[in-house]
Amino acid sequence: MSSHRQGPRTLRLIAVFKFIKVALLVVLAIELFRLRRPDESAHLVAWLHALPIRSGHELISRAIEWILGMNARTIDLFTGIALGYASLYAVEGVGLWRHARWAEYLTVIATSLFIPVEIWEIAARFSAMKVLVLVINVAIVAYLVHLLREQGGVGANSSTVRP
Repeated sequence: MSSHRQGPRTLRLIAVFKFIKVALLVVLAIELFRLRRPDESAHLVAWLHALPIRSGHELISRAIEWILGMNARTIDLFTGIALGYASLYAVEGVGLWRHARWAEYLTVIATSLFIPVEIWEIAARFSAMKVLVLVINVAIVAYLVHLLREQGGVGANSSTVRP
């Protein structure tokens, strides 16, 4: 029984979206890890203070101050969370790229679990970017559920259909 099957190009587009998330989370983890070193932290502080976006944007200023005030334990926690999510997205991405049915199920489950959190985040602190991410994630779940139903439901794949 093979977990690799032919599938629509849309799965590869979703995989690319997952790989972009992986790259962003790995960069975030690296930057968070660098904050643990005082010389790197000082360089980041100077760079952030020089950014023109900081002036006039209270939310951005507070976020920067919060990030710079994190202790090593909190930095480690967020670094671990970022790497954990990156790992999940990498597994989903590779599976979707290979058109593996298990990856479609994993992506539906993992993405669906975060939709209520995304809605709560939008209600708590609205932003157009959060809405865009929610719309993309809902579209991905809807598409994959449709694809899974169209291709024979639970337990079916291209080489074997179980009774």
